Amino acid sequence: MRNSRLCPRAIGLAAGLILGATLLAHAQGPALDGKTAEQAYKNIKVLVGTPASQLNQAMHLIEGATGMDCTVCHVEGAFDKDDKPPKATARKMMQMVIDLNKNSFDGKQVVTCYTCHHGSPVPSNMPVVPVAKPVEELETKETFPSVDQILAKFVAALGGEQAVRKVTSRVITGTQFIPTGPGGGTPMAATIERDQKAPNLVVTTYHTPTYTIADGFDGSQAWAQDMRGRVTQPMAIDQGRAKRDADFYMPLDLKQTYTKMEVREVARVNGHDAYEVVATPQGDTEERLYFDVVTGLLIRKQTALPTQAGLSPFHVDYDDYRDTGSGVKFPYTITMSPANPRTVLNGTATIYVTKVEDNAPVDSSKFAKPESKAAAAR
Repeated sequence: MRNSRLCPRAIGLAAGLILGATLLAHAQGPALDGKTAEQAYKNIKVLVGTPASQLNQAMHLIEGATGMDCTVCHVEGAFDKDDKPPKATARKMMQMVIDLNKNSFDGKQVVTCYTCHHGSPVPSNMPVVPVAKPVEELETKETFPSVDQILAKFVAALGGEQAVRKVTSRVITGTQFIPTGPGGGTPMAATIERDQKAPNLVVTTYHTPTYTIADGFDGSQAWAQDMRGRVTQPMAIDQGRAKRDADFYMPLDLKQTYTKMEVREVARVNGHDAYEVVATPQGDTEERLYFDVVTGLLIRKQTALPTQAGLSPFHVDYDDYRDTGSGVKFPYTITMSPANPRTVLNGTATIYVTKVEDNAPVDSSKFAKPESKAAAAR
């Protein structure tokens, strides 16, 4: 369901080879910051006033919440047209959700498409019969370690603070399918190289059979360079996340990164029990960090992008931790679901690390924002 063009044909760039794993989807770019949907797109009738930077991901979220493809409502290549009847129905449903939140929840975003649809085109109108829990399970109260204890175990599992601080640079190489095409739904094979240097310098270069793209953080701002050489800066919310994730010593700085951290529960993550730590960054939505109960290692980070249709989820799973040769462990398999925070929800992208070089010589000039080739031939 969309009120504008769905799934722009642009490449969503993926970074994500460190614990924060921010994936910058630069295709929309900062040009949408400050604009409303009707200023950036054609034929907006319901989502008037919605930030343009949220619109496409809101549509991806609605698609995932209802289990329907964008072409159910939209004409391929002419998303502003009203030729298909389901589009009118979608508009009515979106207005219903807006009115419910406005009139019943003081404008807070409590009801979303997922509230009723749960990933199905037809909402369920019958409750699921709950499974009764054994009495002994109901009477058992779990006790959790403190946030400080969980973070200390995490640092120790990585090799200890002393070993972590001895590493001041890192070069990572690997392979990944990066999301391309409409909504990022088409995977493109790429080799990647990620260079990092303390305290917060990062650059990642992606080589595909037909083009090269890159993104990075130069110590003060994030940037991305597309296949034509044009350089852009991400939107404000992505800038803040990139800054946090560029911290070379993120595992040691988590308490300083977040204004609040709270142990919520034990969750099941990819077959492992994990402590769920809810972490609140300044001026952004809550994030959830999952630390393996046994090993202490971080095995998932979950974030969400705010949109008019609700919070669009994104998580990164970390697996196959190995000693890099410096006494510090690093995850050699990193899986992102969806492929990046601004793509359709039904895709994934996995980074397979082939080599990690700690304390490799890296010139600081490599991280500088490159000059844009705006005049490159289209």
